[in-house]
Amino acid sequence: MSFIKLPIILSVFIYVCFFLIRFQQGGWDIRLDLFRAQREILDQTIGGYLPSPQAELLSGIILGEKKSLPPEFRLALRDTSTLHIVVVSGQNLTLVSMFFLALSGLIKRRVAICLSFLAIIFYTLLTGAQIPVLRAAIMVSLTFIAQIFGRQKEGLWVLSLTGGLMLLINPNWIFDLSFQLSFMATFGLIVITPVLLKKFKFLPLIGQDLAVTLGAQIMVIPIIAQNFHQISLVGVITNVLIGWTIPFIMIFGGILLVLNFFSQFLTQMISLILATFLTYFVYVVYFFASLPFSWEYIGEQFWIVWIGYYLVVAGALIIIHKKLDVRSEKLDKEV
Repeated sequence: MSFIKLPIILSVFIYVCFFLIRFQQGGWDIRLDLFRAQREILDQTIGGYLPSPQAELLSGIILGEKKSLPPEFRLALRDTSTLHIVVVSGQNLTLVSMFFLALSGLIKRRVAICLSFLAIIFYTLLTGAQIPVLRAAIMVSLTFIAQIFGRQKEGLWVLSLTGGLMLLINPNWIFDLSFQLSFMATFGLIVITPVLLKKFKFLPLIGQDLAVTLGAQIMVIPIIAQNFHQISLVGVITNVLIGWTIPFIMIFGGILLVLNFFSQFLTQMISLILATFLTYFVYVVYFFASLPFSWEYIGEQFWIVWIGYYLVVAGALIIIHKKLDVRSEKLDKEV
């Protein structure tokens, strides 16, 4: 047995032991909602500048406030497979950390990484350490540690280690819908999206957004179908059309909350820009949800069906990989 396989087998054995022990003990429930009062104040600030449902939409995206959306809008989000956007996600944390990393041109890179760590901790606590943010916090932190020690980023290994650490803390999270969606969507972005990016090079404007959306959607379809008993037939196109607005909504939303402490006039100006993006988001969701073929009912399925689904996805990826390798070899020979 090689020295490479032995540590892997030993790690899996230790992990299984820890998993069984933690599962027997019931896991450790994390309660880190230390800034609920401050979060409610920020939520009220948003409500003072934006109408409904734009205000609730923004609060969900940047603060993780699970306020009651208008029933018809919540149904529209569900029917277009965009309900996951109205909660704080790992994308928020990534943008926060990348903002400080962008300062590495002005300050030392290690100082910028340390500032990113502090920003990660603060934002995670601000949002109440929700599962998607906690996963992203661990994953981004491990990536930064790898950068500090000069190690090349390996997304799949980092994600696996992140999932393992979270399940060691609380094994019951494996049954949590938020954990399943967050983990599998990230897996799709790491494994499927790079392959699709190569296939969609001929689409210069929407190719990247389409690859990102499909990469995530392909992996979460079984989870959504099993829990909500329906599949959105317009989910991909809706996510592509509104996905590009999320970074702008988060950036201008953060600016609005900061400017509110200094200038009401500037805050109102920013709120007008923000309202434009949010209103576009709302109308796109309503339009596609109103289509008669927006979703299809899926009954209860046995778990073996979804295993077959993932095996088909894996087989398709292997075939695409082989075709891309053959094509690249031909190009190398021609050169």
